[in-house]
Amino acid sequence: MSAPESDAVADKAHLLPILRAAMRAIEAAKFDQATGFLDSLLKQEPGFADALHLQGYIALQRGELERARDLVGQAIAADYHFENYHLTLGHILLAMGDRDGARQSFGAALTLNKTLPDAYIGLAHVFMAEGALDAAVGALFTAFNDNLKHPETNYMLGYALLAQGDSKRATGFFRRALQFVPDSVRYQAGFARSLRDLRLNRPDPALMAVVLPLLGKPGVEPRDLAPLVQSSIRLAPAFTALAAIDNALPAEAAGILAAPDCPDLSAEPVFAAWMAHGLVSDTAVERRLQGLRRGALHLALADPAALDRHGRLLRLLAIRGFQAEYVDPVSNTEKQLLPQLDRLLAGADPGSDAARFAVWACYEPLYRRPDAARLSAAAWPAAYAALKRAQIDEPLAERALAAGLPALTPVDDTVSRDVQAMYEESPFPRWNQPILGTPLTVPMRLRAALPLQTIPATSGPGHTDVLVAGCGTGLHAILAATSYSEAQVLAIDLSRSSLAYATRKAAENGIRNVEFAQADILRIGSIGRQFDVIESFGVLHHLRDPGAGLAQLVRLLKPEGYMMLGLYSELGRRDVVAARELIARHGFGDSPDDVRRFRRKVWQLDPQLAARLAQSSAFHALSDLRDLVFHRQEHRYTPAQLRELIAGAGLEFLGFEFTSPQPLQEYRQRFPGDPIATDLANWAKMEEANPDLFANCYRFWVRHRR
Repeated sequence: MSAPESDAVADKAHLLPILRAAMRAIEAAKFDQATGFLDSLLKQEPGFADALHLQGYIALQRGELERARDLVGQAIAADYHFENYHLTLGHILLAMGDRDGARQSFGAALTLNKTLPDAYIGLAHVFMAEGALDAAVGALFTAFNDNLKHPETNYMLGYALLAQGDSKRATGFFRRALQFVPDSVRYQAGFARSLRDLRLNRPDPALMAVVLPLLGKPGVEPRDLAPLVQSSIRLAPAFTALAAIDNALPAEAAGILAAPDCPDLSAEPVFAAWMAHGLVSDTAVERRLQGLRRGALHLALADPAALDRHGRLLRLLAIRGFQAEYVDPVSNTEKQLLPQLDRLLAGADPGSDAARFAVWACYEPLYRRPDAARLSAAAWPAAYAALKRAQIDEPLAERALAAGLPALTPVDDTVSRDVQAMYEESPFPRWNQPILGTPLTVPMRLRAALPLQTIPATSGPGHTDVLVAGCGTGLHAILAATSYSEAQVLAIDLSRSSLAYATRKAAENGIRNVEFAQADILRIGSIGRQFDVIESFGVLHHLRDPGAGLAQLVRLLKPEGYMMLGLYSELGRRDVVAARELIARHGFGDSPDDVRRFRRKVWQLDPQLAARLAQSSAFHALSDLRDLVFHRQEHRYTPAQLRELIAGAGLEFLGFEFTSPQPLQEYRQRFPGDPIATDLANWAKMEEANPDLFANCYRFWVRHRR
């Protein structure tokens, strides 16, 4: 919702400059300053409708919903015939959970102005909250036909069509929205989501010209673009010309790289951007990279001068290997060559030998070399600055940060210490750009997550205390920090390595409202703090006793607070269970070498299972794969077991959160007797019919039982 426009004030011309100053302050989110201007106006002109309306708009942004409703109601009483007043009231009532009232207000706005796109958008939000996607699409098409160039109408049409499963048409509307507002993070993220399942069978330069600027943009999930981008890479002439390198031995691969006519794959913009910002999850692309790596290793020993023209490619290969934590298999021949390269690099100057250091960095991280401090202090060529930063400077900085992190609780539980050891070996997961939220009050955030629930409004403004219990490398903490109005976030984890990574990345992205600290959830109840919101996604199921951990979190939840949990589904993890059985049967450990060995062998042991596992991005990075199928402690749940866990903690189940309206729409059609969709026995039937419904996790909200 954008800041409202002023009504005509011809008879109050002397007040217009103050009103415009208030509106400029609102547009800049300087609400205190705007309130001062508006108070001044109302002293001069009590009952001034525009001023009352703008004060109501500010109250809406601050979460003071009852006050907002009263103020805008006064504005409407003073001047019924201005459609923006009704529009704002509709948004207030929708935020309060009063969908019928919102529908009436948006309808009143349309009675006054039949072509008002924001009113149709408001109606679409009402319909989507009710699971009526067809009605939402109908309202949005009415707005679209009246104004084809309205950016938000195009975006909302894309969103609604995507929810209906029509990704092809959704893509077109998202793309149109981006044409009008190319820098909108929401529009970029929506466009990327609509491309999630798209793969190219022939080049599409026009589409890739739109997609390429999205890579590396905060808010855009790289996995959404992975199939499209990697299919584009496979079609690139330089990629196809290197096909012979896939199965070549190191010497043969070196010959291909050394040839004067060897194509420069790094000059392909899509390839270069994906290597820097995405995770390679296409097996054909992986094989090509492994062949290039083998050839570079042989050249580093036999003809290092031939590497000079491949500097950009070496840098990209090394950064990609580091991001994937060297998940690729290493042949016996490569294992024999690596010690020779290591001896050559002892005491070598990276200023003149950066290419050979880059080759080493394709197999092992530079910061783990015994001479890492020397390499950090040395001057590197500008072409290799990004490699030095990623593999030496940042990891060494994280070591220093880890040493200074506060510890809120001891980590003395045996299982907790075992799990901690897994994540201390390497930060997990590594990531490039954060996913950012839109700051909302707690009730507004909950209504967006649980559209069928009635969530009471807060009594007034104030900061939101948030606990992220099990924050890993900070992605979740940054999302929480940007998703709640005036949020103050405490983010805890067992692993100092992961916390240090999170601390560095938060600072890098300008996130200043997160405090990172080491703590064990099994002990966290002792810290003497309470929170408005607690989020713990994908964490409790790795504790020795998830129920005991949940009880600790409940102690920290304010009486009127909310908690979001993410727990593994027994049915959704069926492929993981099968993989864990294979691992146990064939005696694989969880060392990096054993993880790589399993990843290679699983194609022989169970090709169908391997193909399904390979569809997950976790299969293509070492720590991610270890976390997926090798975790040292894992619990899984059925809906009935969730009910027992929640009830045992004295909590009330509020519902599952989904990224699309579809599951709730299907639920309401199948179980009309449960309009708020909280019957876990019904959800068990839903999951039986769609075993992948909770393939990632059950994501749900709870609060203290009332």
